[in-house]
Amino acid sequence: MGNIAFVHGNVIPMDVRKRYTAVLALDGKIAAVGNDQEIKEAAKKAGIPVKDLKGATVLPGFHDCHAHLSLTGFDAQGINMYDAKDIPEVIERLKEADASWDQDRWLYGMRIDEGLLAEKRPPTMEELDVIGRPVFISDRGGHYVLVNRLAYDALGIDDDLEGVRKDESGRLTGRLQDKANKEARNRFPRTRQEFYEAMKWTGEEALRKGITTIHAQEGFTKDDPAVELLLEHEEDFPVDLVIYWCYMPEADDPLAKKMGILGGDILLDGSIGSRTAAFFDPYCDGDGCGYLNYTYEEARDFVESGIVRDLAMSFHVIGQKGISTALDIYEEVMGKHPEKKDTARLRLEHFGWPDQRDIDRAAQMGVRISTQPPFTYLRGGPESIYRSRLGEDREKAGYPLRLMLDAGLCVGGGSDSDITPLDALLGIHAAVNQPYPENSVTPYEAVRMYTSEGARCGWEDDYKGKLKPGMQADMVILEEDPLTVNPQTIKDIKVLGTVRKGDLVYENGI
Repeated sequence: MGNIAFVHGNVIPMDVRKRYTAVLALDGKIAAVGNDQEIKEAAKKAGIPVKDLKGATVLPGFHDCHAHLSLTGFDAQGINMYDAKDIPEVIERLKEADASWDQDRWLYGMRIDEGLLAEKRPPTMEELDVIGRPVFISDRGGHYVLVNRLAYDALGIDDDLEGVRKDESGRLTGRLQDKANKEARNRFPRTRQEFYEAMKWTGEEALRKGITTIHAQEGFTKDDPAVELLLEHEEDFPVDLVIYWCYMPEADDPLAKKMGILGGDILLDGSIGSRTAAFFDPYCDGDGCGYLNYTYEEARDFVESGIVRDLAMSFHVIGQKGISTALDIYEEVMGKHPEKKDTARLRLEHFGWPDQRDIDRAAQMGVRISTQPPFTYLRGGPESIYRSRLGEDREKAGYPLRLMLDAGLCVGGGSDSDITPLDALLGIHAAVNQPYPENSVTPYEAVRMYTSEGARCGWEDDYKGKLKPGMQADMVILEEDPLTVNPQTIKDIKVLGTVRKGDLVYENGI
């Protein structure tokens, strides 16, 4: 752990709106914040050179409270389908890759969004079969994959497995959701080393964005090696990690005990794009209300097994029914175990469409919320897929950040990368500039979501998230001040440097 001193800066410790001009870190911890002369003298006494920031802004290192390291790393190597206008363009991009990629590689596409395609549906297996090698395409939300026949046969998926979609005549469509999605991702041909290199790449990319802590959501199946690999490499990983499991392990699993966490991005419900997020009312452009992936009893027993062992709990919940069900479970389990009131660590991922009752219930129970402001910033508004799926009134009520903060909820910000970019400044910008002003927050509140409240969301606020003496010396240096610039330009602020545990680990013009 390192030593560093900055002067002539705009140091914002995120502690009761104080500001300083200088900061000193010793042995990986904040030693002092103050004026230039104070820090120069302290640095000289400690034998540390002083860096002149020339007015640059210093904030605590950013937290991304929900990101998928392996998915982000793998997607960086894939064929981007996000801006494809129609199915013929998807096929054309596959053909271009087919002509240039090594012949033994599967064609891996990513970030396809059927709502943005002219056909308003993804390509079928038959359409993908024009490619003469295995094709595997992940949707933008990670809730389904598309495969051609070569990939399907190589994966060995059972036709009757839950989530294997078929058309009206019983033919395979190539779309794999739910359990079939998990199995397909788990069986994709990758080595353990490739898994680790993908996650490490994501960690290094995070540093370039000023992110020093990631709440990593990994391991969708028991055989997925990501969680085990991260625990093996936690000490030498580029950023700090809080590791959450996206699968329901046994409560006595030694890895869960080591992490102190049992729950994570476990899909209690699904996504808006795939119409699988669970609501009480039907979707406006398709059949059904979405659905829950686990019975109430399964989820309740899982939560109780973690609570009694003092393991942190969380679920992926986006739709109103998913959120309400998770909170019902938390209430029941906590009512049964009142002795855990002060030690239980309850959290929810996304929290997309809560009503006021559930916002208040979550606040009363101290449930911490890990949410993603870029979702509605990038995908919301009158012409969005959210509007077509949910209708005007329901779409406008999505991700009500203002109501969450007003209720006293702890709200940490994240990206769900690679669903949206691994970029905390984009997240801060999105929280301030929501499609509907009533859902927006102030710049100071938005920065808190990615610093002090981000640390609190992971139960690390006793030593992270603020620039105070004794706290871990994680810092991001910015060319401009996100609290005072035109709010419309926050996302364009340049990251000049990143400090982790007192070491300057990324430098870009300090």
